Amino acid sequence: MRGVRITAFLAFCSCLAATSLTAHAAEVDPCTLLTVAEVDAVVGIKSLPGRPYLGSKEICLFSPDTSSSTDQPVVNLMVQKLFMFQGQKNMGPHPVSGLGDEAYWSGGDYYAKLEVRKGSRAFSITVTAGKTATKAQQLEKMEEALAHKVLARF
Repeated sequence: MRGVRITAFLAFCSCLAATSLTAHAAEVDPCTLLTVAEVDAVVGIKSLPGRPYLGSKEICLFSPDTSSSTDQPVVNLMVQKLFMFQGQKNMGPHPVSGLGDEAYWSGGDYYAKLEVRKGSRAFSITVTAGKTATKAQQLEKMEEALAHKVLARF
């Protein structure tokens, strides 16, 4: 009987490991979730193609072409673990309806970050205004428009 329990336990652990490996292999490259044209149209910049931020596999950065001023807005798209989404919900955000299964913004006068959950996955979008006089409400609208595009591919 003990041998059956040990075998069952090992089979269960193998299933968990296989599920974990499959989930890891199926992770989404954040740089494939938006196009340069979408970022340019929504944010009003001329962006370089999205590229991993500091080599990250979870964060993609869209920033202005090198011929543009570095003071232009920048888009940061992060595919995140669900526990990160749940943990940041406790930081006083306001909910957003109509995006994924659950969404909220957090931020202040000139900063907004949109967090979106769809099923067991989550992502965040942050549009940083650079030196433009952009208010958080304007950033929120940009982030919401970009989130709809991401959700179509997520």
